[in-house]
Amino acid sequence: MHEIIISPIASEKTTLNMEKENTLTFLVDRRATKPEIKKEVETRFQVKVIDIRTMIFKGGKKAIVRLSSDNSADEISGRIGVF
Repeated sequence: MHEIIISPIASEKTTLNMEKENTLTFLVDRRATKPEIKKEVETRFQVKVIDIRTMIFKGGKKAIVRLSSDNSADEISGRIGVF
């Protein structure tokens, strides 16, 4: 099986979305489906995922993962070493 999450994406825009919308942004495998991404994020980070938006761009596929209000995206990003 392929690795689903390749790396977190940290930029000014993703940081702003993290604070406002409680989201995390990842570079994911192009073949990964939304259910696979959801399962991977929930398993790896022990969080509840509310919604996933994906977009394919020239460099790959990006997944914007919205977490439940019970989980803090700031805390998770600190735990995985984004900030």
